[in-house]
Amino acid sequence: MKPKKRTIPYDLLIKLVSVAKGLVFHSIEENFSDQNELASPYPTALLCNHVSEADVVSLSMVYPRLNPKIKMIIPAREDILKPGFLQKEFRAKGIIKWIFQFIDATKIIPILLRYIGAVPIKRPFRDNARELVKSGELREKVDSEWTELVANIRRGRNLFMFPEGTYNHDGFLNQIKRGAFYIKSKIDSLHFNSFTLTYDHLSYQKTKLYIKYGKPFQIDSELTADQVTRLVGEKLGKNYTITLGNLTSYVLLKFGKETKIKKQQLVELLLKLKKQIESTFPEITVASELKKESFHNQLESIFEKLKNFKLIDWEEETIQTKEILYHIPKSLHNLKKSNIVMYHRNQLTAHLTHLEEVWNGIFTNQGVFHETN
Repeated sequence: MKPKKRTIPYDLLIKLVSVAKGLVFHSIEENFSDQNELASPYPTALLCNHVSEADVVSLSMVYPRLNPKIKMIIPAREDILKPGFLQKEFRAKGIIKWIFQFIDATKIIPILLRYIGAVPIKRPFRDNARELVKSGELREKVDSEWTELVANIRRGRNLFMFPEGTYNHDGFLNQIKRGAFYIKSKIDSLHFNSFTLTYDHLSYQKTKLYIKYGKPFQIDSELTADQVTRLVGEKLGKNYTITLGNLTSYVLLKFGKETKIKKQQLVELLLKLKKQIESTFPEITVASELKKESFHNQLESIFEKLKNFKLIDWEEETIQTKEILYHIPKSLHNLKKSNIVMYHRNQLTAHLTHLEEVWNGIFTNQGVFHETN
């Protein structure tokens, strides 16, 4: 197996995709575990959490960090590679509708994605999978798709893979599927690395993206499928970034009932939490905004958005949480829309044990936390 090294047209095409970052994101912050790069010796599977359509742009930002840079194979939902995807997916109106229809008519998106390395993958109970289930052909179809992925790796490409298989809808990871275990069982020499995307939808007018790059790891051939899925979940979950948006959400939900708090008190509490997280759990990545002593402008953006969502009242220097903030929706399928605070707090799921320790220490004046009170 010889790696397919990148070419100038390949790099330029990915660069073209990355141009969309200004349309999608306010800014992008990268944090590295090792030497400002993402180690990807051939053959490597690069694993990432799956948040939204914007992940396509995120991948184009990750690619320049690969060392070495090798052409990729990327499993993609089947409909992205079919005609008319943009308008069907976004149902845009007005001039955007005409722009999307024009782009769809050129068929440029499936052409470019296939050139980059995207291959269509069936999603359970999506696409035309229902019909395949009824006809008994789904298992055969899925097996052929995974066989094609393995064949592409053996032809010299590294693999980008979303182990969840679909978007995570509640802010954290969905159930990790067995893809990494399957690929490892077919290519024993496969290396693994990961990166985690954290989207802060609260702190700015546009979403800010945080990318935390992981360290290379191996999957022992003796591990069971369940053990592999747990390992992958831990690698991705522990690399979520603590942002101003999700830490503020954590604090607001800790109140547990309608509460009034002065803006300056909230700032001081956030700073205490941040300082103790950094000193006690340095392995947790903290966003640059929280490392500043002043983040009032970003907090005002958060309060304004939460007020518009009717989750808080905000007058002058006082924030009052509302009862609806603490209601858990019946469905978590689109939690970002129904309760954006819970959505952001859930990004911290893998860190909650550590956060609870810090929180309890601050309010009980015990041990290392005494000096912050």
